Amino acid sequence: MMFKVVPILRSNISNHIKRVCKRDFGLSTKLLKDDPEDIGPIKFSASPASKYKARSTRTGYYEPRLWYEPYVIMTSISVFLVYFMFLREENDIDEDLGRNLYSRIEGLEELQLRQSLEYNLAHGKESAAIVKRLKEIEEEKKSALEEEEVP
Repeated sequence: MMFKVVPILRSNISNHIKRVCKRDFGLSTKLLKDDPEDIGPIKFSASPASKYKARSTRTGYYEPRLWYEPYVIMTSISVFLVYFMFLREENDIDEDLGRNLYSRIEGLEELQLRQSLEYNLAHGKESAAIVKRLKEIEEEKKSALEEEEVP
């Protein structure tokens, strides 16, 4: 009984070796013989391992670049910067982006100053500049209301 099991195991092992070698290492069936004991050494130059570069293990895959690629990139960036920094004229959108947020939203500066004043008073911090700016805003409001009533 033991005698019949050994040949079955050998054939299964050799089939398994063939499949693994073919799938994982790309070896052709010409290099593999029927019996795993008869395989013998495989020529390194004929195997896919000969094309493997050890450098790619240490540094990763290196894809060579064209010699003129850095010059093209630098020229493109330079042209872009020259156009947008010097040649292009400002338009109304550029001027609008230059305005601060307080001039866009009515009452925002006063609200933030009041919150900052409350925080500074609660924590004992200096708040003279905040009080001064709040007085200026109140005076601006009064003068704007007077101008509306005068006509």
